[in-house]
Formats: sequence, structure tokens, C-alpha cells
Amino acid sequence: MSQSQPHRTRLLSRAVLIPLALVGLGFALWFGAATLVTYHILHPPFLDGGYGDMIFASEQERAAADLQTDPMSCCQVSFENVRVTAGDVNVDAWLVPGSVPAAILLLPPSGASKRAMLPYLKFLHSAGLSLLMIDDPDFARGRAGWGFGGRATVKSAAEVLRQKGFANIGALGVSEGAATALLVQGEQPHIFKAIVADSTFADLSKLLRRSPSLAGLNPAFLRTILWEVGVALGRSPDEIAPKLSAANLGDCKLLLVQNTKDPLIPESDAGAILAARADASSAIFLVESEGHGDAICVNPQGYQKAVLDFLARNLPGAQAIAH
Repeated sequence: MSQSQPHRTRLLSRAVLIPLALVGLGFALWFGAATLVTYHILHPPFLDGGYGDMIFASEQERAAADLQTDPMSCCQVSFENVRVTAGDVNVDAWLVPGSVPAAILLLPPSGASKRAMLPYLKFLHSAGLSLLMIDDPDFARGRAGWGFGGRATVKSAAEVLRQKGFANIGALGVSEGAATALLVQGEQPHIFKAIVADSTFADLSKLLRRSPSLAGLNPAFLRTILWEVGVALGRSPDEIAPKLSAANLGDCKLLLVQNTKDPLIPESDAGAILAARADASSAIFLVESEGHGDAICVNPQGYQKAVLDFLARNLPGAQAIAH
């Protein structure tokens, strides 16, 4: 009896430890795989190259964007090199002075440099507006913040314009740049007087869930991935939603720009933001395109007129801009 007792104890220990080890291995593989997917969400391919996640419907459109190296080569304007600092993130910027007492902060797509906004510089500066063009913080640090991670940089950039004497500041952002402008304004409704939000998503969680690489995953596994993304970003993707911010924009006026066949952002996202804003002065400019963020290349005349008319009506100090 005394000899069989240790034997039974060893068998019992193995019977308990082996299943626990298998369960532990399963958890390790589960979270390891989720971490790998999360890494790719935070380090997507569009962070390389400085163009961000813009999708041009054709190579002709990309060529028409004419992304030169600086504002001088773009349209022969004077500009000042500026450094915008927010915490441990520093981004380069160009300040281009204009002739009217209003300024626009140009916010590029996620992972893009300020060069991506040169097509917008051309017509906005021609109308007399001063412009501050910044690199996206995702471009500077090489990791996607999905709009939420750029908030501090956008606030600091707006402060740069205030220190330059501009009380009337608007923002024009593309993709995640547009989302960031809405998120910032929702937190501090006094920053911008008018926002042009071009190709913004309405809800990050839904954007990620409908991504082809994630949509077919096991729901529990996808939930784990979204939880890890939330830990990395500092907020759950469920709470990174410009449509929620749209209800708290204060007196800021809103113009949405939406491609009708955008492969990343469905037209319903713009509708959700407009519904949340619930303001009769808000408007949407639709462009027939299968690209993402390429509306200015698809219909440049219509885009310019829609934006300039909106700013002339809604941005104090910009009423005199030529359009």
C-alpha cells in the first residue's frame, strides 16, 4: 500500500498537468497568432512610401496628383519649414502664408507625408488661405494610429497656427487625417471652425471587421485581435468612432467628401456621420470613383468648388476667398 500511493500520486499529477499544459499551449498559440495579426494591423504596408492609404482608381490619376517635393516646386509659393512636437513624436511641416485672416490645417492619410497634400495646397493657396501642411505622425513613427494616435499632433499643429495669429482655423483631412480632425474636435470643440472630412471612416471597429483579411476569422479570435489593438492604441476600436465625435463638434461646420465606390469606406459611413451630426448646415460631396481619397483627382473642378464654397460660407475670415 505504501509503495502504490506515490505511484497513484504521480499518475494523478500527470493527469492534471498534461491537460493544463495543453491548455496553456493552446492559449499561447491563440494569443501568439492574434499578436501577429495585430502587428500587421499596426504596421500595414501603406506606411511605406509616404503616400499613405490613398487608392488611385488609375495611374493617370496618380500622375495628375503631381506630388512634387515641396510647395515651391508645386506652385511657386514661399513657405517656412516648421517642426510640430507632441510628446515624443515630432513631425515636419510646411507653413504657407496666405492673404486672408484664416488658415487651414492639411492632414494627410495615415502613413503619408505632407507631400500627399500638395494638390490641395494648389487651389486653397490660390484662394488666399494660409496653410499648415504636416507629416502624418504614423509616417514619422512607422506605426498606424488609425486616427486616434494622431490627436496630440493635430492639437499641437493647431496651436502653432494660433501662435502665428490665426483665430479662424479650419481643417481638411483625408482618410485617417479626416478621422483625426473629427476625433480632436469632438474632444475640444473650440479648435476648428470648419472641417472638410474626405474619405473618413465612421467606426474603426467596423472598418477592421469588414477588412477582407479579418472578416472571415473566428469571432472569438477576431475579438482577441481587436482587444490587442485597443491595448496598443490606448483605446478600444469600438470607441474610436468619428460618428460619435460628430455629435459633439460644437459650432464647427462639416463637409464630408465620399467616393461612391470606395473599396475601404462605404458610402453608408458618411451617412452615419451626417446622421450623428444632425446639423442642417452639414453637407456631403459625392464623387464617382472606385478609389480611396482620390476625389480631388477624379473631379478637381467640382472638388475645388465644393470646398471653397463651403469654406467661404462657414470659415470666419474666409468669406473673401476667390472661388
